[in-house]
Amino acid sequence: MSESKNEKGIQIGIPGLDEILNSGLRPGSLCIIVGEPLCGKEILAKEFFYKGLEKGDSGIYITTNNFAEDIYTEMEEFGWNLSEYNKDEKVSYKIIDSYSQTVNPNVEDTKNVSYVPAATDLAGLSAKIVEAISNLTAHFKTLRLVLDSLSSIITFINPSAAVRFLSFLKARVRLVKGIFLSLLESELAEKSVMVQILQLADVIMEIRGHEIHVRHRGKASTKGEFKITEKGIEIIPTK
Repeated sequence: MSESKNEKGIQIGIPGLDEILNSGLRPGSLCIIVGEPLCGKEILAKEFFYKGLEKGDSGIYITTNNFAEDIYTEMEEFGWNLSEYNKDEKVSYKIIDSYSQTVNPNVEDTKNVSYVPAATDLAGLSAKIVEAISNLTAHFKTLRLVLDSLSSIITFINPSAAVRFLSFLKARVRLVKGIFLSLLESELAEKSVMVQILQLADVIMEIRGHEIHVRHRGKASTKGEFKITEKGIEIIPTK
């Protein structure tokens, strides 16, 4: 048995999700969440990010279509207050915002937020991500990375660049044995491109209305009822 198969899964911390994932995500995994706009995948991504901070993990949240300030606000609506994790000198998370400078080019980096001129600047975005990974993994054992979303890169640049960028991020996260979650709109790209993207995934979660369907590399598929509550996502596994 290979070393990767012996590694214990990283618990996500979202009710019901670890159960349908068969005890969390394996270190180095890429999980792609596929769904229609406003289906709840963005909420799931934010809870995934916040639950990691609660467990003592570090986190990077990349936003390509929203202001960093809105990420804070949307999380606070569910009681996920990031201010609890930015008081110490040792930073435990970084939001990388590739949207705000398209509106206000004078906005400057802070302790917890880094800005990139646009999602089309993949070189600048990659540099900020690599820097954040290096800084965070120097102090924290486990890293969680969220890309919200790959769809913006497909739209703003081209599908081939999006595939290369996703592959690059997957390799970086695998190197530090973190876990990586990327959001993807359903049927946004051509079928051949979708196949290339999904082939990179270790786990695919597809949200279909009130159900979430999970496909695992090398494991049987699972599913559950998908609910959005005042406290976040709740998943009831289907037996």
